[in-house]
Amino acid sequence: MSALFYSLSPALLAAGTALMIIGSLEACLLTMSQWFIHRRPLATGFLLSVAVLMSFYTWGFAVTIINSQAGIFVLYDYYFGWFVVICLGLGLALLKTTYRFAAAPLLVFLTALLPPIVGFGGKWVLLAAGTFSTTWLGVQVWREWQLLQHDLSPFSIKEALDRPEHGVLFSDSRGHNKLANSSMERLLDTLNLTSLTRYDTLASQLRQLATDKIIPAYTTTEGANEEETTTDTPANFRINAPQGRTWMLNRTQLADKGHILTQLIALDVSKYMSLSQELSDEIDSFQERQKQLAQETARLDEALTKRLVLRTRSSIHDTVSQRISFVHRFLEDGVSDDQRLAQLQALLAKLPTDLSHDRAMIPATVWLDSLQDLATAAQLDLNISGELPVEENRALLFVQVLREGITNVLIHTTSTEMTARMWEDTHSYWLEVSNPGVVTTTPAYGTGLSGLEARLESAGGSLTIVTTPGFTLRARLPRSH
Repeated sequence: MSALFYSLSPALLAAGTALMIIGSLEACLLTMSQWFIHRRPLATGFLLSVAVLMSFYTWGFAVTIINSQAGIFVLYDYYFGWFVVICLGLGLALLKTTYRFAAAPLLVFLTALLPPIVGFGGKWVLLAAGTFSTTWLGVQVWREWQLLQHDLSPFSIKEALDRPEHGVLFSDSRGHNKLANSSMERLLDTLNLTSLTRYDTLASQLRQLATDKIIPAYTTTEGANEEETTTDTPANFRINAPQGRTWMLNRTQLADKGHILTQLIALDVSKYMSLSQELSDEIDSFQERQKQLAQETARLDEALTKRLVLRTRSSIHDTVSQRISFVHRFLEDGVSDDQRLAQLQALLAKLPTDLSHDRAMIPATVWLDSLQDLATAAQLDLNISGELPVEENRALLFVQVLREGITNVLIHTTSTEMTARMWEDTHSYWLEVSNPGVVTTTPAYGTGLSGLEARLESAGGSLTIVTTPGFTLRARLPRSH
């Protein structure tokens, strides 16, 4: 071997040294990959032997370049003969595993690098085998890098767990924390805690910081520590971090091939707590508005009741007053005509029916015709000009004004004629009821006139009363828009 190395030119020695250094580094990287990532003991041993073989040749090239007499004894074949059996044995054993597709080509190249074969083949076999071996090792390093980037591995799992905003921590049955993602590390750091603490101690510290307990017990499992299996240990609890964020911690136990793992998940529920508080405030506000609505409904009901009573009283007053006014006029006239007495008797007989009748169901035009007939029966010359408002509710109010006017004319005057004039302008409807007779008694604001005025004002209108020289009622109602 020493004669072979000394036969190489300085350029070939430099190239060989560079190739072997690169190959040694590649073999070391692959050794760590097979052990720490894939957990393959046999492949790890084989690649370690490859790294040793590359290191041997690196040493050989180096001591040849510097002409070191102290290290030249390593180049003797019998000092390296033991490695032939180990490297070939591990390589052949790998041919029965899934790693054979990567090991088989490398095993062919490395066989040519073994001292007996190199000594027989010469320097060109040495350089060719070193080139191909280093190249193939580089291909395998590149492939492992691609696996780390795209395939599932412990590193990719750790990277995936670091992406969510929620914290995750796993510990074994002995209380050793095996994995904690970055979110959990940050949470523990804000709480002045660390994942390096044993899980039983860490769980106790977290429970001391809890603001409330939600689910009241862990399930006792084999291998769990005594503190974790107490009946008062909560499975879920909430923690308020110093930065104002709220975390919900959930602890579960997982069984995997006879092993018990403890999983602790920390969920950031700050937004949900904020939304919950907003919802609670909205509910409180809604309940307060509901109370106010109930109070307003009660007041409205009371007002409607009062309005209904007033309306009933007004209706009774209108009907009774009308009948009284006709009786008054009949008595003043000293009527002895059988036909007029029969009309008077009919009016009094219909009084209960008129009091119980739903006046809102009768159109205003029908009431107007009825008033005209009653005025004729009382020998009152009623002259009506103009048209009722097209709006039925306005027309009914005008009929009530006309009825009250007829009643007051019959009671408070001696007139036998009466004029009712209706007109409208851009904004209002108008009704004026008047007679040329002299007012014998002054009309008083009782149930009739005051109630009529209140009804007109509630509709946005007004009522004006003039008693001199004649009796006049002037009513105004606004148009509906």
